[in-house]
Amino acid sequence: MPTDDVIDLLTTVPLWAVVAFRLYNRPTTSGQWAIMWTFATLAVGATLRLTVIEHALADSTGIDDLAILPKHLLVMLSCMLLLGWVESIVPPRAPEPAWRRWTQLRPRMIVFAVTGVAATLAFPFAAQSVTAPDGSTDFATPQYGDLAGTLHLTLYLLPMGLALTASAALCLTAARRTHSRLFRLCMRLQGAGAAVGALYPVYRFSYLFCGLTGWNYPLTELQFHRGASLIQFVTIAMTIAGSSVRAADVVIRAVRQRRSLIALRPLWVELVSVLPPETILRHLQTGTSPTEDRRRLRDLYGRLDERVVEIVDASVTLRPWIDKTLPARALAAARATGLHGAEARAACEALCLHVARTKAVEGEPFELSPAVAFTLSMRDDLESSAAWLTRVASHHASTSIVDTARALANQNSLQEVSA
Repeated sequence: MPTDDVIDLLTTVPLWAVVAFRLYNRPTTSGQWAIMWTFATLAVGATLRLTVIEHALADSTGIDDLAILPKHLLVMLSCMLLLGWVESIVPPRAPEPAWRRWTQLRPRMIVFAVTGVAATLAFPFAAQSVTAPDGSTDFATPQYGDLAGTLHLTLYLLPMGLALTASAALCLTAARRTHSRLFRLCMRLQGAGAAVGALYPVYRFSYLFCGLTGWNYPLTELQFHRGASLIQFVTIAMTIAGSSVRAADVVIRAVRQRRSLIALRPLWVELVSVLPPETILRHLQTGTSPTEDRRRLRDLYGRLDERVVEIVDASVTLRPWIDKTLPARALAAARATGLHGAEARAACEALCLHVARTKAVEGEPFELSPAVAFTLSMRDDLESSAAWLTRVASHHASTSIVDTARALANQNSLQEVSA
């Protein structure tokens, strides 16, 4: 495999991985679709750079250099799409600088259409590509000193440079205006990638300029192509890294949600039996199995939210079987086992739920007007609430807590008999 192809694969494979990940997560907003199409067009363009693809298209159609023009047009389009995505997420501020008017949709598409058509018209007159010493296809070298080829590459590089320069400026603007550290990191990485990418047209222009003027270019052909590949690699890698900061946050959240979903299942199974019959029937028909909890990654947030809500609903249903003194006695019993602080409070709630469910299942009498002395310590957001309930669930399954719950239930029965 040519060395250039090895370098190209270092960007092509991650690009397709990013596209697959974003499609799997089903983009819903215009911004999500914009960045997905940015990477999709760039991935197709990067794939067309591979020698095996270029040769396959030429052999199957009999047209040399067939892959080069669509590759150039797709890269131009991806740069315009990237600029559109960055422009859409920059926090607004009045007044905006005048140059931002040129980053909007209509000016972008006009620049792309004009330069794309002109580059297409000039392409047939450019010099044909040659085979580099490593076996890869070399289109740039034959254009050294060729007027039509220089014109085509200039029309290809000019909108790319404009779009990447504007993207870098917008990214830095967004980084200054936001208070979110995660978003600031995203924009700084994106801006650095766009800034490096803006050097690529300058790098190519210097080569074309020397070809037209007859000056000797200071680098050999091999060094020139390696430098171009390196700039492309750094640009794409930093763009992927910047746009994936939020995606990484999504993955981390998904891992936490899946872990909480699995950890809460034993407690949920214990408590769901006290819920209304229609809720139980619905779960018998559509509920997930333990295997699905581990393997099904779709809608983790919604499934976890439903599980948390049903655990809370079950705790409310069990309140009539929790007398006024049980929470205090349960807390004292938890502390007697050596637990303190938050762990003692979690064990207390687990004990109350255990005692109440046992009494409910055994049909013991309950208070018609229960005192609201017991309530789960819920938080303001789902992940914090799930984390707390996971702690409660771990104590609920503990053998020592089960034994303590039985002792509390017997103690309560004796108090009722003596009363």
